[in-house]
Amino acid sequence: MPFTFHKPLGKKEVLLNALLIRTTLFFADALVSDRDMPITFKMISASRLLGVLRRLKRQDEGSTAIEFAIVSTPFLMFIFALTGIALYFFIVSSLEKGLDQSSRPIRTGQAMCAKTTVDQFKQSICTGAGQWIKCPKLQIFVKHYADWSTLNSDTPQPCVDANKNVITNTVSGSSLIAASAGSASEVAIVTGCYKWDFPATLPFLKIGNMPDGSLMIQSATAFQAEPYKPCS
Repeated sequence: MPFTFHKPLGKKEVLLNALLIRTTLFFADALVSDRDMPITFKMISASRLLGVLRRLKRQDEGSTAIEFAIVSTPFLMFIFALTGIALYFFIVSSLEKGLDQSSRPIRTGQAMCAKTTVDQFKQSICTGAGQWIKCPKLQIFVKHYADWSTLNSDTPQPCVDANKNVITNTVSGSSLIAASAGSASEVAIVTGCYKWDFPATLPFLKIGNMPDGSLMIQSATAFQAEPYKPCS
């Protein structure tokens, strides 16, 4: 067998090989038993080595909290949006219900015979709509026309002006509603403008149409009065 002559190792290579051998012996002895290492390598026991390895493993105790924080934010926004939209339709339906119920005495002439005032008519709308309708936030406008064609040619009653300011009814609250609603067989239209403040509390929904984030809700009911007899 031919002899192979290797290049002599230098001082640097000798030190690196010695360090590698000692490290290998250190880990081998630590994994085999818990006895003390030789005096030149007495550092830690096998149990302490395992403890170090345990600390180095991946920590995932906080992953559940992080996942909940990521998922809960869009979920809660969806719940708030669903609640806001449901409340919107509820408020609109309540306002329409109050307008329809309170306008019937005008249609039948009972409001004229009872000498109902503007304030009384407005309060009856708020009562019919429900206690969740704040009456000071509600504006009521009543107009009468000779026939339907005259009504169609008129401009609908606005709730806000060009600067988004709420238009208020200038008719005195003590005036009789008959002065605005007309008489028998005439066409009347009752318009309600309600400033709903709830959307301002959920600005991320962006359903408000007022500068302060609130929503102006408009509802109207039009009808032709019955040919009732004049009140005696």
